[in-house]
Amino acid sequence: MKVSKALVESLLSEGIEHYFTVYAEHIMSLIIDSELSKLLKPINATHEPGAGFMGIGYSRVSNKAGVCVFTGGPGVLNAVNPIASAYIEADPLIIIASTPPRDIAYKNALHVFPNDTDQFNVFRSITKKQFRITSPEQTPQVISKAFNEALSNRPGPVYVEIPADMFDSIIDEFNYVRIQPSKPTPSDDVIKEVLRMLSTSKKPVILAGRGVTIAEAENELIAVAEFFDVPVCTTVVGKGVIPPTHPLYGGIAAGSLGDPVADELLSNADLVLAIGVKFSQMGTGRYSMKINGDLIHVNVEADDMNRVFKATIAIKADAKEFLSKLLTIAKRESTEKIYRGSKELVSKLWDRFKTSLVQSPRKGDLIESWEVIEALRSVFDEDTIYVCDVGAHRIDTYTMPAYKPRTYIASASYASMGRGVPGAIGAKLAKKDSNVVGLVGDGGFLMTGLEVITGVRYNVPVIIVVFNDSAYRVLGIYEKVKYGSEFTYRLPHVNFCELSKSLGAHGIRVERREDLRNSIEEALSLAKDKPVVVDVVVNPETIPIPMRRLYKANYISELNRK
Repeated sequence: MKVSKALVESLLSEGIEHYFTVYAEHIMSLIIDSELSKLLKPINATHEPGAGFMGIGYSRVSNKAGVCVFTGGPGVLNAVNPIASAYIEADPLIIIASTPPRDIAYKNALHVFPNDTDQFNVFRSITKKQFRITSPEQTPQVISKAFNEALSNRPGPVYVEIPADMFDSIIDEFNYVRIQPSKPTPSDDVIKEVLRMLSTSKKPVILAGRGVTIAEAENELIAVAEFFDVPVCTTVVGKGVIPPTHPLYGGIAAGSLGDPVADELLSNADLVLAIGVKFSQMGTGRYSMKINGDLIHVNVEADDMNRVFKATIAIKADAKEFLSKLLTIAKRESTEKIYRGSKELVSKLWDRFKTSLVQSPRKGDLIESWEVIEALRSVFDEDTIYVCDVGAHRIDTYTMPAYKPRTYIASASYASMGRGVPGAIGAKLAKKDSNVVGLVGDGGFLMTGLEVITGVRYNVPVIIVVFNDSAYRVLGIYEKVKYGSEFTYRLPHVNFCELSKSLGAHGIRVERREDLRNSIEEALSLAKDKPVVVDVVVNPETIPIPMRRLYKANYISELNRK
């Protein structure tokens, strides 16, 4: 069996159906054997950053590791940005990269570095682990170890390097053994202390992050919340771990950028149980989040603890392992189900703050970002997956409800622009039966929007909604607040509808408020076998609703230098 075929069989053994790449000479053998298998489909992106973000989108929705295959040198180095994003944001990726054929590597070969460790060393600081295949027989074992590393403990990207000529080498015997990912488990003594603190607390609150989603612990989270009668707030990227219709749902906690209900609950809590939370700059509303009581911080990675808030107890544990054990020991210790009146408290808070949740009045004829989000939510069902790029529109989505896990895909830490269009394509390939909507600003589309043609090529019917304000709107807000000027945020006027049509996709242009909902319904009806791009011209002066609480203004023109 050739090494290239062994790689195909190894990926299939891990349940992988697609990998993301840009076709190149050095990886051609693997691409051909993948196509011949008819079970493993290489997706040829237009540029390596797009392929990397497709891998992340695929991983976020499937809860598997995304796989990317790149030629060495300019190929894999083009993908450094999404690989770094995966490392910062705990997205499992397998990066398979070639090096030049061994017999010509030191003859100024194509894509070669001066030293054979140079390319390898680039990825030491942005991947969890790095492997080099030095003999054909190592192939299945290395790939199995790579998947185990990518998915164990805190997930992340793993780099695997292979010489281009080795793809055609022969393996005498292929034997692939999957390794079960490891998850840290808390001790009984620690759980008993948590149980004691929860039982004696007067006003506890659970803060649930994406770590709950990664661990697939949504059911356990709700069971714990109901058993101890504790309100549940979520981080921005943790949306969907508890339905917003649940009576214990306390909203999005992101300080001034989050829901005022969540801010009130956290500020007044005597105990906060934070599970799978990173406490990032944007995730805490630029550190405006307030935690005044005791903090129990449960996280799969100890290095994420005590960076922003000092924990009373810091517990290194997988969310599912922690929550399951908490319930088990509570029942074993004959702890009675607690009633604190939390449902009534949460209901009163939502009623109290309902006036602050009303969207702002419209200014002029231009469509507001929040109107686009409201229209999307009114047209699409609760199973729809939203993949957010970075920008003002993403901050406006903080107010958008997510009803199910893995239906709201966003970045709150590394926050690289350009993830929206390719991420939506990757998400759709992972969940073909769900509607997938990519939400992207014009700045993000200008970075990776040509990946629409990848969706056309592979018949991936995603719906891409462009918030077209001809501006880097968030940048404009920061510039106006800090410097009082308006130099950096204007972008050229682009008709993304016509651009998308030229790429082979459907294109819809929306300039009038009265056409918005009908245009979104039209996009849904057109999304059958290729992408639909909805180019919505929005007000470039509007400050996203969550940021209005931070800056006390509705429009950029109202901002004064601080």
